[in-house]
Formats: sequence, structure tokens, C-alpha cells
Amino acid sequence: MQASNMQTKLKHTVMALTATTALCSVATPGVAEEVSVFDEIVVTATKRGGLGLQDVPFAVQAVSGDALSKRGAVDFDDFFRQIPGVAVFDQGPGDKRYIIRGVNSTGAGTVGLYMDEVIITGENAQDGGGRQPDIKLFDIDRVEVLKGPQGTTFGSSSLSGAIRYITKKPDLTEVQAAGSVSLRKTEGASLGWNMESAVSLPVVENKLAVRVAGYYLDEKGYIDNVLADNVNNEKTYAGRLTLLAEPTDKLTFSLMAMYQDMKTDGPGYFNRVDYTGAPISQNDYFQADLTRARFQDETQIYNATLEYSLDQGSLTATASLFKRDTLFDRDSSLALEAFIGLDADGAGRSIITQPKSRELQSYEVRYASDFEGPFQVLAGAFLQKERRDFRSAILGSDAQGNIAQPEIPFLDRISHTEIDELAFFGELSYAITDRLTATGGLRYYDFDLSEVSTSVTGFGGGAGSGQGPEMTSRDDGLIFKGNLAYDVSEDINVYLQVAEGFRSGGVNDQTAAAIANVTIPEGYGSDSVINYEVGFKSYLLDGKLKANLAAYWIDWSDIQLQDQASDGQLEFPYRGNGGGATIKGLEVELLAFPVERLELGLNMNISQAELNQDNPIATSGQKGDAIPYIPEFTLSASAMYSWPVGPDGMEAIVGADVNYVGGRNTELRPDSSLFIKLDDYALANARIGVETDRWSATLNLQNIFNDDTVTDVFRVISGVYPEGFIFNHPRTVMLSFSVKM
Repeated sequence: MQASNMQTKLKHTVMALTATTALCSVATPGVAEEVSVFDEIVVTATKRGGLGLQDVPFAVQAVSGDALSKRGAVDFDDFFRQIPGVAVFDQGPGDKRYIIRGVNSTGAGTVGLYMDEVIITGENAQDGGGRQPDIKLFDIDRVEVLKGPQGTTFGSSSLSGAIRYITKKPDLTEVQAAGSVSLRKTEGASLGWNMESAVSLPVVENKLAVRVAGYYLDEKGYIDNVLADNVNNEKTYAGRLTLLAEPTDKLTFSLMAMYQDMKTDGPGYFNRVDYTGAPISQNDYFQADLTRARFQDETQIYNATLEYSLDQGSLTATASLFKRDTLFDRDSSLALEAFIGLDADGAGRSIITQPKSRELQSYEVRYASDFEGPFQVLAGAFLQKERRDFRSAILGSDAQGNIAQPEIPFLDRISHTEIDELAFFGELSYAITDRLTATGGLRYYDFDLSEVSTSVTGFGGGAGSGQGPEMTSRDDGLIFKGNLAYDVSEDINVYLQVAEGFRSGGVNDQTAAAIANVTIPEGYGSDSVINYEVGFKSYLLDGKLKANLAAYWIDWSDIQLQDQASDGQLEFPYRGNGGGATIKGLEVELLAFPVERLELGLNMNISQAELNQDNPIATSGQKGDAIPYIPEFTLSASAMYSWPVGPDGMEAIVGADVNYVGGRNTELRPDSSLFIKLDDYALANARIGVETDRWSATLNLQNIFNDDTVTDVFRVISGVYPEGFIFNHPRTVMLSFSVKM
């Protein structure tokens, strides 16, 4: 997109937002209520029980389930732009990498992802399979976004922060029911829809209750290829069952089970040229793929949590199981033509299929004190066992683009990975005065990893080399956190924090490298960050303005990165450690109620994220290179107004928001053949509706101006395949109806 077009769209967006705000201001009564206008969200981010969002002494934001519903949000992509300092590396459903404060590199996730007490953080140990899961936002109480390293309480991979989906719990006293249905029309796609419902039943009043929730999404696609139209569709269904028991005033026990199944018929990118290099002329969004590139993602989540109240604190024990089975299929026809001479549209027509099964068991016991004196303690132990099975195979395709039966293997390898982690953590807080509190935290961790890979079929179809040696890796260490919080007044808090985060190392797949006739290092080490932060949280202007600011400086050491080995013709990627980076930034969060019923919001992030030294292999990154996919500036502005329109408390609501994301790079080195400067863009959304305590009807418009800026580039093999371009989701109109009892 040209700069002039971007300026025009941004101007139109701001004008639309300003017009909405002006309209709201004219219709607003001049007398404000003499009660708090802020609905304070209680969060559990500190693992010390519920705490008001403004009272948490570090940077954390929360979005309520009601706010998500009003936006028509179905997953993380629908609201992350409203959180300053948060970005997403998005390769499609089930293949996203969440980024907080510019900490982004290859390897396991740098952001911890949780559903209640369950760790669901994604990983990417093999060839592009299975990053963060796309958990749908149904029957959600709130989403908490914790910024800065959370290593002492949340462990590995919360290198730069954590995201927690907190589900709604059963009610022990009354029957509750809620449901909604939405019609969704995306530009270039046919009509889709989604629905969700939830019922909470007290089985034994005040003692035992159950909550059941369900979800279905039929999202139509708008990208075609030679085999089918609208291949980037998505169908997801999910269900969740929660049981809550309080047999005594001191004992609470809960069980949760969730299942989600997601399928797409193809990825969300388009090509500009086909496999011969000729321009594609069919339509604006067309893929060159000769086979079907399906994706399947099946997720199971289970948790049991026991909480026991003591005279001076509480004891929590939790056990969780996270199971995820994914299947990535991609076209590999051009690879066989390029490297073994088989015609891509003939004998070489093929699919690379990558099924992965991952099981994560985690157990935690912790004690949180509630002493009368100035000292408070949090102490716990954590155990985790992870098992992964992964297959990567190139198989011949039939004329319809499906895997031929019986299978015709051109390559087949499998690997089995086991990771065991043991950790102990604790925090000690001391109230130096009634207003000043100091907190220190430590976590000791011990990782053991082993991996065995087997080459079943060599590249081209010959016999593989068989099972390789067992590769092992061990990592242990101690990380820390220090925090000083001061209550300037009842409405103003400031804090200073120094916190460390880490991400464990691992091994490289030697059998895969042998297939490519290259030698790579056996493994790579852990990387870590130290985050220095000062923050300010406040209610100002007689409680009409919430103003939060955080300034941070991050030192990132031994960055895990992707290097390349080559046999002179074929490049093979492997994981190694680079040098260091410095990330500096400022986050601003403003929410105001200048007059009754009018809400104005502004969120902003300014950051500079770049290497502070050369990588060991200088061509992979040098001092001053900007970290990929990190914009220097993001901005989100919103306005919402409501007014009474009828009996029984009926209100009308109108709102709009604009979200601006600055330019980003796809690679560290500007002279890399893979380096692309992604343009900045602005997305505008609007909504209008009516609601009562019992029901609501809302019309949402997302991406009003149908901005189609490219946000990422998808590459199967660079220089062999044409580049695939991922762009903003086209304009979508949603009509939603909801009811609750």
C-alpha cells in the first residue's frame, strides 16, 4: 500500500472516530453520577488470590468477557491490538506466535499461555508445526495479559509475559443460562455464523454446581486455488464442562474438561505468481498450490484444583493435562521438481504432511499467606512432564490433491521427545510502611530433555538410515524478581520492578540434517531476559480518568535463533544461540468518562527493539538490526456511548475504534534475501446495538475500509516456491443476538 493511501485511510478512520465522539458528546446529559464509573476487574495474576487490577504492582491488563462479546471477538486476533506492547506473528489458525514487548525469536513460545490453571503454551520444535493454540473465547470471564517476565511464578516460556484465559465458573446458588448467535459476512466470502451457549445448575444448593458451555464457528473463506474455492474456511466446535464443589466453608474443589476441534481446508495466503513464475490472473486472492493444504487441530484440556483456607492463608493444589494433536499439510510438488527432477504437475505432485501429538502433564502445590503482620509469603513446587511424537513425510498426491493411497513416500522421518521439569518458587513481601511494600522472588528450575529420531525413508524414496542416537539436554538455574510498590494516595500507585525470565534450550534433529547432507550442532542453550521497569497507575480528575504508564528496558541474552547449514545447493535450518538485544519501550493506557455514559480510550506503545551485538554468524544478525515483526509504534483509540431508549432499562450503544500498527521487518538483516519491510496499517471498527439486562442485539463492522495490507509472508522453501502473502482479514459485518437468564 502506498503511503498516500495509508494516510487517506488513517484520516478517514480518525474522522469516523471523531464524528462518533462528537455525536455522543452532544447527546450527553451534563450531570455525572456520584459513584465510581469504572468496573474494576479482579484478577489472580499474582497467585495470591483476587486483587483489583489497579492494585497489581506490575503491568497487567484485563479484558472482560462482556467486552469481548460486544466486540464480536472469537479469538485472540480480534482484540490484541487494544493491548499496548502486544503483537502477533500470524501464519494462520493454530500457527500464531504471541509477542509481548518485542521479545520475539524462533523456538518455543516467549509468552506463557494459560487457561485457568492449565499450561497450554505452544511450541515449535519441528518444521513449523503447532505454535500457540487458537482457543476460542466462549463463556470467558476475562482475559489477563501480564507484561514483563513472569518466570518466578509462571516458569519457562513466560519470557516476556503471560496470557491467561479465565473461564466462567458455576454458580452455587442459582440457575444461569446464556446464549448467542451471530451471522458473519466477510468481503469475498459467503455467509457464515457462530453460536455459543452456557448453562449453570446448582446440584446441591451452596455445595455443588455444574456449568456446561458449547461453541460452534463456521467461518467462510475468500481465497481460491486450482482445486477448490474459499479454501481458507474454518470450522470449529468446542465444549467445556466445569464442576464446582464447596463441601465446607474452607474447602473448594473444581474439575474442568474442555474439548476443541478446528479444521481448515487451506492456508490464508495468496500468491502473485504460479509455480512457473507466471503472474496469477484468476482473481485478487489465489493460491498456486497444486495439492490440498489442510490443517487440523484437536485440543483437550483437563484440570482438577483444590483450595483449602487456613487461618493464616490458603493452600492450592492443581493437576492438569493438555493434549493437542495437529496435522499440517503443505504442497511439496515444487520441492521434488527442484531437487530430484520430478515434474511438479506430474510424478512429483506431492504433499508434505506433519502430524504431531503433544501431551503436557503439570502439577503445582502452593501456599499464599494472609498474615496479620507486615510479612507475606508465596511458596510452591511445580512438576511437569511433556511427551511429543512428530512425523514429517513427503507423500505422493492423487489428481484431486489428496494423499495417494496406498502411500508413496519420498521422505519419512519420525521423532519422539520427552521433557521433564521440576521447579520450586517463592516470593516474600514486606510492608515497610503502610504505603511502601517490597517484594522479592526466586525460582529454581531443572529441565531434562531427550529426543530420538528415526529416518524411515530417505529423500527421494530410498531406505532411510534408521534410528539415530538419543540426544539429550539438561538445564538448571535460578531466576529472580524484585519489586518496590508505593501507594502515593488511594488513587495513585507507583512501582519499580526488576524481573528475570528464561526459556530452556534443546536439541537439533540430526536425522533430518543427515537427509539434507549437512552437519549441524547437536543442540542449543537457554536464553534469558532481565526486565527493568517503572510504572504509574492512577485514577485522576475526580475518578473520571484512569491513567497507567509503564517504561521498560529489557536486556536479552543468548537469543535462540534460526541458522542455516548448506550442502552447496540445499539450505537446512537449525536452532542455535545468537548474541544479545536491547528493548526499550513506553506503554500508555488511558480510559476516561468525561461525561456520563461516554467512554473514551487510548492505548499506545513506543518501542525500540534491536540487537546490541553481532550474532556469532554475522550474516544472521548484526548490532543495530531491528528484531523482526516488532513495530516501533502502535496506537488504539476508542469511543463508546450509551443512552436509554425504552422501558425496562433498555439502552442503545454506539462505538468505534481505530487501531494503528507501524511498519515491521520480516528478518534481522536488511541484506537478507528474505528481508521484507511490512507496511504500516490502520484498522477501523464500529458497532451499534441495543441491550437490556436480559438480551442484546448488536451490529459489528470490522475493518470498515477493507484494508488489505500484507502483514506477513509465508515461505515453504525460499527461492523455490513463490512467496505467499498474508493480509488483514477483509471487511466483516456481524449481526449478533444474545440472551441470558
